Amino acid sequence: MTEDDNSDIVEVTGVSKYYGTKGRIVTALENVSLNVKRLENIAIVGETGSGKTTLGRITCGLETPSRGQVKIDQIESTRYRRTKLWRISQYIHQDPYGAIDNLEDVRTILSRPLRYLLHIKEESEIDEKIIDALRLTGLDESYINKKGGDLSGGEKQRILIARAFISNPKYVVIDEPTTMIDFVHRDEIIDTLANMGRNGNTTLMLITHDIMIVPKIAKKAAVLYRGKIIEYGSVENILKKPLHPYTTFLTSIKVNNLTENKSLLEYLQTYGKERQVGEPSKKGCVYSSICPLADAKCKAQSPDLLEKNQGHFVACFKSGEFRIV
Repeated sequence: MTEDDNSDIVEVTGVSKYYGTKGRIVTALENVSLNVKRLENIAIVGETGSGKTTLGRITCGLETPSRGQVKIDQIESTRYRRTKLWRISQYIHQDPYGAIDNLEDVRTILSRPLRYLLHIKEESEIDEKIIDALRLTGLDESYINKKGGDLSGGEKQRILIARAFISNPKYVVIDEPTTMIDFVHRDEIIDTLANMGRNGNTTLMLITHDIMIVPKIAKKAAVLYRGKIIEYGSVENILKKPLHPYTTFLTSIKVNNLTENKSLLEYLQTYGKERQVGEPSKKGCVYSSICPLADAKCKAQSPDLLEKNQGHFVACFKSGEFRIV
């Protein structure tokens, strides 16, 4: 397999994911299909509850779909031994405080994948690789003996990045990397992730509600709403030529309604409470209950994800009609 191979690192086919909670079934994903090509980074964009984290976890084998199939590096995900799967794919958790043990030192945290995934035994080689990984994330070798409890949120996030990339995986899912990072350090974290991906020839999937960071990492983007992909295409088209009413709203809101002191996530949560007027029709479009363009057809039929322009897909009967002024 060569680095310029244009094959898929991840293939998601007809995936649905259901959870049972309090005596009812919750749908996290519904009939999602998505291919991620090698070294073609992708962003999965959506608000809280859209299913983007579930999709990310499924694509790196941390969860199994209720229906459908996922292939990672051309092999069905359930056929992997766990250690083999972790050699290929890694997941960076969105909560650095919960993902780092405050009592463990950095050397222990970063040596674990070297010992158990790469089977490196020489302590000198382990230390060398740890120091290299720290430097790539912007930290120096003095951090090797620090405990998790001594690190700031930004430093914890960098340790998570180092841990994910230290075993040279082919594919890394990055879940909301800036959620718990202050605005000042946001760009530093994103630049670090982008550089790590390039240096390691690793394909990245960015899970985010913050559409403004997407161009710094991804070439393609998929917009998720209530467990379904409603738009997919190049980042440039998604940002500049959105076709779905929700994507149009999502890409315009940062400029029109927000300041640096109010996050997109906060606004979307408020928006959802103000705009939500009921559960979406089980037969119709998932967005029809709050879409300003929805008509009887939208509420009765679920639109397929179809190619509207070259490489630009949308699931909407009225694509391109909604504009924010």
